[in-house]
Amino acid sequence: MANIFDYLNDVAYDSFYDLPVNELDVLALTELTYLAFDDVVAQEPKRLIDLAPQTPRETTMLTNKNRLQLLDQLSQHKRFKNCKLSNFINDIDPELQKQFAAMTYRISLDTYLLVFRGTDDSIIGWKEDFHMTYMKEIPAQKHALQYLENFFAQHPNQKVILAGHSKGGNLAVYAASQLDPNLQKNIVAVYTFDAPGLHKELTETPGYQNMMKRTKVFVPQGSIIGMMLEIPDKKIVVRSTALGGLAQHDTFSWQIEDKHFVQLDETNSDSQQVDTTFKEWVETVPDEELQLYFDLFFGIILDAGISSINDLSSFKVIEHIHHLFVQAQSLTPEERETMGRLTQLLIDTRYQAWKNCQDKKVNESPDSLAFLEKRIRKVSLNHKP
Repeated sequence: MANIFDYLNDVAYDSFYDLPVNELDVLALTELTYLAFDDVVAQEPKRLIDLAPQTPRETTMLTNKNRLQLLDQLSQHKRFKNCKLSNFINDIDPELQKQFAAMTYRISLDTYLLVFRGTDDSIIGWKEDFHMTYMKEIPAQKHALQYLENFFAQHPNQKVILAGHSKGGNLAVYAASQLDPNLQKNIVAVYTFDAPGLHKELTETPGYQNMMKRTKVFVPQGSIIGMMLEIPDKKIVVRSTALGGLAQHDTFSWQIEDKHFVQLDETNSDSQQVDTTFKEWVETVPDEELQLYFDLFFGIILDAGISSINDLSSFKVIEHIHHLFVQAQSLTPEERETMGRLTQLLIDTRYQAWKNCQDKKVNESPDSLAFLEKRIRKVSLNHKP
């Protein structure tokens, strides 16, 4: 089956005038935004073909071989090489507990794309993600709205597309939904790729409801990240070749056919169970306990001197694990009780979701007594005199 690289080969000779921008073009540039453009892309627009040789290539969690291959292919591609990149920002603020990154692409004379990067390898970024379970808004969301407002201040009445993978998709939807209604009309579309939803209160606002008509939500069949919080009922399920929901978060495993994603009718059973588990757990646990739980969890990691996921794959990994155990032992009895109780509740909730799913399968099996009883009742009703 084909993936994004095969699509790029298929459209090697098509400009955006030959073939209008689609979700695969948006995905390609969304993935590109994970690369280390910090000292490469400034406020002034520059062509991708000129920037590619300057882009750092040291392999990290974000700068992986697929994204570097994507950079090489896009920078020489008729469709993308003359795209202009500008206004890259990468802001990690430990005090505000914020991780935010975004970039602006001018795809053609009249088409702009604003991409919000997903969670990077910083522990602060991962901690901020889980703040969304109990906070209506997080600092990165407010920064995303500011970034969008600044774009319109520089480009009044300009039509624009917003996009993001993972938390980046969440930021795109938040910014679009909270924007002044007079500016919302300039947003052509919002694309999200396996992105968590928003706080329930935000999904009930007129701005959110208005933008849902122009929002395309893509998730793989085993989605985990993309099922968190409140997501639209109308979503597009994409076939992934990866095994397991977390592995399917990698969009390079998403399958493509005839210049579009290969679509499925619904997410799989595991994805639906994780969705139920997380929502029930969050609804059951008070906000102040959720905050304490995640503060303790990430506090242990940060206090152990681990500031990045890359630290766990470095030559100091044994030392970092030792520090983790030391920090865990320093918790007070009350803190240990909270961690243990909420973790057990999460495990119990997950087990109950699995059990309910198994019971449903049994009841819907043609061999089950419950299924036969339903069929008999239906036949009886249809043959009433």
